[in-house]
Amino acid sequence: MEMKQLEYFCSIVEAGTISGAAKALHMTQPPLSYQMKMLEDELEVQLFLRGTKKITLTEAGVALYERAESLLKMADITKREVFRIGTAATIHIGITPSSVSMMAEYLARFAQKFPAIHFDIHEGSTFALREQLENQVVDITTLRTPLIIKGYETKSLAKEKLLIMALPAHEIMQQDPQKLTLKTLSQYKIILSRRYRQYILSAFEEKGIFCDIYCECQDARTALTLAENGLGVAVLPASMQKLTSRVVCREIIDADLTTEILLAWRKERLPAEVQEFLAIW
Repeated sequence: MEMKQLEYFCSIVEAGTISGAAKALHMTQPPLSYQMKMLEDELEVQLFLRGTKKITLTEAGVALYERAESLLKMADITKREVFRIGTAATIHIGITPSSVSMMAEYLARFAQKFPAIHFDIHEGSTFALREQLENQVVDITTLRTPLIIKGYETKSLAKEKLLIMALPAHEIMQQDPQKLTLKTLSQYKIILSRRYRQYILSAFEEKGIFCDIYCECQDARTALTLAENGLGVAVLPASMQKLTSRVVCREIIDADLTTEILLAWRKERLPAEVQEFLAIW
């Protein structure tokens, strides 16, 4: 009897159906059914009552479920203990540019507790890091909203405003800060990270204002660099102002434009070192 079979068995019981468990485990139904048949053959007992839509356990199945939960918890605890005293592991982490400062604080805290753990840091845009998460290049990553992400666990780390950023000498920065509206912004060359295009255009459309996006960039750092060089007015997360001293930032007073930083990871049993990293949040 393998631990993986016990995990599958518990997932089936908790999901109520084999198809539901297969979906939760991100696998197809036939291999899951096969593993349960192997488990029953090895134990020489019937664990499920067949022929019903919802899983019903036999008396032997109930007994196994009660013990399986304890065994899995003990196995997890054992792995964590071995991990603490064992050889160094590596956590593969994706970090978006605007979340570097925040993540650095957590990495430092984790490193104090687990000095033997190494980090493999992948920097990139939200879309690039989402793809790396999907392809299992990284174990965990920060991502920026607005974003469609399905099939992953997420935790909100921070919420912040989108601000306008431009050189101090730019005409828009000579305006009264209390009058910097979407209408005012629409009169200038707007620079965006492509991720925010539809979100910001929708804000203009809601107020019946035409907006011409002058320049779109894949990476927010590129948009910031263009604003630093006087190409226009960038609309970017407030935390981006920490990356430069060359631009001035202002709020758009008639629009609640916000973005969130998310921490995302796959819905599956994670390596012990990744579980420990998540535990610090």
